[in-house]
Amino acid sequence: MENKIKLIFADDCRLQQKIIELLSAQLDLFDLQFTADNGSELLRHLSSCKILPQICILDLHMPVMNGIDTVREMSSRFPSIKVFGYTATDCLIEVNDFRRNGALQIFSKRNPKQMLEAIFGYGKMGIQYERPVIIRKNISIVSYDNS
Repeated sequence: MENKIKLIFADDCRLQQKIIELLSAQLDLFDLQFTADNGSELLRHLSSCKILPQICILDLHMPVMNGIDTVREMSSRFPSIKVFGYTATDCLIEVNDFRRNGALQIFSKRNPKQMLEAIFGYGKMGIQYERPVIIRKNISIVSYDNS
């Protein structure tokens, strides 16, 4: 597991947690270290970690502490962790707020396998994680602004 990217995941939907767990195992790309039901639970876990994960995937809408508040807190307390958003919303205001607060890229919940493969590919190829430019309202397609 030392060659795998260390991953944590927060989503209040247990089905989504199970999907990410199963895909991580199936794709054999990540070491899924922890899943949380909300941002507060995730931050408590991170505070007790001896070795921090490299990647965090956060749902936008969660009770107790949502993805926007969580990524804001993570950016200041754990800046080495690359945070990606994961949402079913088409609301560009919320998506842009997620990005402004530190999420590097926002993925649609419509294709979690594609999301994991993309995150893995960026990390393994050494591509710089940059802020994305959303090119379709449904946020299922994103690209990087390399200018």
